[in-house]
Amino acid sequence: MKYIFTFSFLSFFAFAQDFDAGIVKTNEVSFAVNSFSSGYTIPWGMTFLPNGEMLVSDLSGKLFRVFNNGKQKKEILGVPEVLFKRQGGLLDVEIHPDYKKNHLVYIAYSHQIGKKSFTRIARGGLKEDRLVDFKIIFSADEEHYTSRAIHFGSRIIFYDNHIYFTIGDSFERDEAQDLNTPNGKIHRLTYDGNVPNDNPFTKSDGSKSSIWTYGNRNPQGLAVTKDGIIWETEHGPRGGDELNIVRKGINYGWPKITYGINYIGTKITDYTEMEGMEQPIWHWTPSIAVCGMAIYEHSLFDKWDGNILVTSLKDEYLERIIVNKDKYIARENIYNPGSRVRDVEVGPQGKIYVALEDPGRIVVLTPAD
Repeated sequence: MKYIFTFSFLSFFAFAQDFDAGIVKTNEVSFAVNSFSSGYTIPWGMTFLPNGEMLVSDLSGKLFRVFNNGKQKKEILGVPEVLFKRQGGLLDVEIHPDYKKNHLVYIAYSHQIGKKSFTRIARGGLKEDRLVDFKIIFSADEEHYTSRAIHFGSRIIFYDNHIYFTIGDSFERDEAQDLNTPNGKIHRLTYDGNVPNDNPFTKSDGSKSSIWTYGNRNPQGLAVTKDGIIWETEHGPRGGDELNIVRKGINYGWPKITYGINYIGTKITDYTEMEGMEQPIWHWTPSIAVCGMAIYEHSLFDKWDGNILVTSLKDEYLERIIVNKDKYIARENIYNPGSRVRDVEVGPQGKIYVALEDPGRIVVLTPAD
């Protein structure tokens, strides 16, 4: 049986969809939704290996290699112990740009010391379904660890021979503006974990800092276009989720400026703009709890080429955003699965893979024709 739902352009009503198979019709295309892989707690990150297989990080602390058909998967051993609590766990996973030669896999995860935790970035060589020669490439000093177990970030991308990764503010809001703390920032390192000489900031001791941007609340989306524009999505509080372009040395304002308010309804600040602080390209107010993102640059869905795909946890949908260079044009709700949408990834053939929760699973979108 086929199921057809029509979403008018710029329409954002919620429409529960309690199955993972059928046909969805949007303003410009119709696509088929099919189950791809299941059996996860919360699938958090996805990346493709050169042979078309997928690596999937599960918040519970497990990393999987998913076969091409999606029907089988194997757990990768050698993953470090993670703090699986609240928003913590095994976060993003990405492979080195030269993976065919070095087989390096990078992960982000919440690391625990005593009753406190913080985000770590590490890498290992994937050999016979095990991470070997494991190396920590970013770890904060213990003084920055907190007991809150929220706002870890963290997404990873590679661009221009560097690794970029996001770290949330750990709910220590003011530290997002402090260039001597690592939280509430986007960081940039070499592939080996060294701090590049052309990074924009220095530490209090005069040494170069890994910080690339600051004033970021809890960035859980990061993607780069083929022509080198880095896009980021971050959670606002109650209102003020943001879509930003990442540029060297920029202050994105949190918490001095925001379009959101506290969850209890009180003010965070009187300001939505301030000199020297960047405005978002777009903000979602009220919040949709924006999370993972991907840039669609493929001919399979040719009408979506150049669009940005973003996921919603709170409102449980997949959205596409039309931009022209650095200008927001329009947005469309394209898929409502009836459960939290954690991540989105474009496969090597242009298919769109969507990670869902409750239950943890991955579906694949392909053109209906």
